[in-house]
Amino acid sequence: MLRGRIYDALGRHDYDAARVAIEELGSHGEAKTEAAELMVCLHIEIGDADAAEQAMGELRRIQPPGPYQQFLAARICFMRGNILDSLDTLERIEVEKAAPQYREKILNLMGQCYRFLGDSRRSTEAYLRASKAAVERSLALLEYSDYLFGLHYLPTSIAEQRRAAEAYGAFFKGCPEFLHRWRYPGEKIRIGYLSPDLRDHVVLRLVYALFTRYNRERFSVILYANNREDYYSRKLASLVDGWRNVLGMDPASLARAIYEDRIDILVDLAGHTKGGSLPAMAHRPAPVQISGIGYFASTGLAAMDYFLGDASIDDEGTQQGFTEELLILPRSHFCYTPMHEVAFDAKPPCLGRGYITFGSFNNFSKVNDDVLRVWGRILSLVPGSRLLLKAEIFRSPGSREHSYAMERIRRAGIDTGRVETRPVSREYLAEYRDIDIALDTFPYPGGGTTCDALYMGVPVITLRGRSHGERFGAGILENIGLGELCTGSEDEYVRR
Repeated sequence: MLRGRIYDALGRHDYDAARVAIEELGSHGEAKTEAAELMVCLHIEIGDADAAEQAMGELRRIQPPGPYQQFLAARICFMRGNILDSLDTLERIEVEKAAPQYREKILNLMGQCYRFLGDSRRSTEAYLRASKAAVERSLALLEYSDYLFGLHYLPTSIAEQRRAAEAYGAFFKGCPEFLHRWRYPGEKIRIGYLSPDLRDHVVLRLVYALFTRYNRERFSVILYANNREDYYSRKLASLVDGWRNVLGMDPASLARAIYEDRIDILVDLAGHTKGGSLPAMAHRPAPVQISGIGYFASTGLAAMDYFLGDASIDDEGTQQGFTEELLILPRSHFCYTPMHEVAFDAKPPCLGRGYITFGSFNNFSKVNDDVLRVWGRILSLVPGSRLLLKAEIFRSPGSREHSYAMERIRRAGIDTGRVETRPVSREYLAEYRDIDIALDTFPYPGGGTTCDALYMGVPVITLRGRSHGERFGAGILENIGLGELCTGSEDEYVRR
């Protein structure tokens, strides 16, 4: 009963109630250790690293170190941004000796650490192991989605990507689906959009026009937000016909709610990204279901009918990577809408500095060793040029993580004296005025960052790959008439 109160309170984010119940549990001698563990978890959930560290001291006092305690210590390091310290701790854990319910959590955190550091192969391996180790089906699905997402950082074939997606779909074999009535003539078509990013998020910049430019005489639009709300969420709610916050709903309940809204076409805008709701769509709450924009590869779901694409990036070859039918639109399958206005400076910085600045604001996880090697070749061919990198890994100049990234850059043959690093920041668009030419990553190109660079007048050089996702950057450039900035090989990328 008491444990039920604790987990119910945590599920509702009622941290005061959870703390009271945990303290009550700790008053029972036989549950003292369990309560101490839960108190550490509570402070981690809240995001208070100092309080979590203090609670960790109490746990160490009453219990000798073990796999779960090591995991909690690694979690606290991760919260503080000490990713390498977290990974050091995790790699000392004998995962198979941990209790079965903790193995998935240990491997998941390991995957997060590797991904942050740009070691995509180890990251995907950790996520796949986590999926296999999960004792709950819902956790196995989450971990497998992380695995699928991670594959896009690696040079995999279209056939490999499809097989991996089909394996996700196999989790839902025999999943019960809703039956749908015939629509009545003259009724408005009801379109539902399902996303965890209906807030200040990069995906919102790519989908905002869908919610503001539709024909209100023919369509009704209902948004399903699987996220905490902010200013942009409240603004969206005022623009459409219906708004539902579905954060915390289990897949079956979410599917039932969508079905009861009589949605005709349900559009998933997340796929296998964080906070996605594919398990709900597996129940087919709408008669027609589409995915796209927020994710760039097959969902693998048999209940997903279509995937959005466009003629600049999709053809019969890219279709081979999808279990869904590609809807290949004649022009761009999304419309970028800047959410923040920034003063535009038409004069490139090189005119004032006397040298070219190349740059990338992409997540450093996308910057693999092949990308660094190619960027090194470019710098060597352009005397005096510099490279500006902006990413989360550069948030603390003296940190181990920053040093780790700089060592990778050095190993690629780049003189680090020619590299400027900056941490991520909320208001970053103006910083594109410090770049002359943006360099895209591959095989996982930029999306929102590419649009942002172009919006600020900065040309972007991209490498066109084989799959829908690998061509995302090329699609942006070709759709705005800058196809000459798309390249087909590393050598051509360097020359361009």
